[in-house]
Amino acid sequence: MNLALIKNNAVKQIATVIFIMLTIFQISNANAQQHETRQHYSAEQKKALGFEIARELRCPMAINQNLFDSQSQIASELKGQIFFMLEEGQSKNDIINFLVERYGEKIRYMPSLNNNTLFLWLFPLTLVIFSFIGIFLLMRKNN
Repeated sequence: MNLALIKNNAVKQIATVIFIMLTIFQISNANAQQHETRQHYSAEQKKALGFEIARELRCPMAINQNLFDSQSQIASELKGQIFFMLEEGQSKNDIINFLVERYGEKIRYMPSLNNNTLFLWLFPLTLVIFSFIGIFLLMRKNN
C-alpha cells in the first residue's frame, strides 16, 4: 500500500514539474513574440507619428478639438501617453486601440465601421441619395 502511495505522489510531482515547465515556456514565448512586434522609431519618426495620432483623436474634455490642439490637462496627459507608448515601440494601431478601449469610440474623429456606428456611416449616404431622388422627381414634375 505504501509503494502505491509513493508511486502516486511521484506521478503527481512529475506532472507538476511538467506543467510548470510548459507554463514557463509559454510565458517566455509570449514575451519573445511581444518583443519581436515592437518597432524602433527614430526621434523624428516618433515626433511625426505622435503628432499624427494626436490629430486623429478627439480630446475627451475639449469640445470639438483634437488632442494636438487642446490645452486641457487630460490632453497633455494623453499626448504624453502616446509618446511613452511610441518610446516602447508600439504601433499606431496599438496606441489608438488602447485609447479607444480606455475612452470609448467617441475619442476617434473617424469611428470604425461596426454595428454601433453603422448609422453614422450610412445616414449621410442615404440622405444624399434621397436628395437626388427628390430633385429628380421635382424636375420631372415641373417638365
